[in-house]
Parts: sequence; C-alpha cells; structure tokens
Amino acid sequence: MQKYKVDIVELKKIMVEQKLDKIVDLSAASTVDRNTLSRVINGDIKPSTTVIEKLMSTLHIPPERAGTIFFSPNLRNT
Repeated sequence: MQKYKVDIVELKKIMVEQKLDKIVDLSAASTVDRNTLSRVINGDIKPSTTVIEKLMSTLHIPPERAGTIFFSPNLRNT
C-alpha cells in the first residue's frame, strides 16, 4: 500500500503556468524521458528523486510546494 501519491492536478497547473503543458516540451526542458513523464503525470509511477529535482528546477517549484505535490497523502489507501 502506497502512503503517498503525486498531486497530478497541482502538477498540471504548474505545467500550464510555466507554459510547459505538453509532455514533449517538458521533457525537452527538463531532460526527463517523455515516457517517464507520461507515467508520472498519469499516476502510474512515483517519480525518483532525480526526476523530482529536475521538475522542481524546470518548473520553478519551491521545496515546500514540491513536498505537497510529490508527497501528497494517498487518502484512498488509508
């Protein structure tokens, strides 16, 4: 059972704000493989620390906001 999940809605909002709402564009800007990004955005996988750091940098996500996005409580499995 996973305790945390990615807040996909919030992540997508930031992607739109940064004008990187297409996976191919975010992939190019962040150097994260587009298939990996697609799986993260679809909720299939949780991103690695490296991917989180690249997304934080590319999307200008401050650490406190990143914590709430990438470590959102998974209320469905509690």
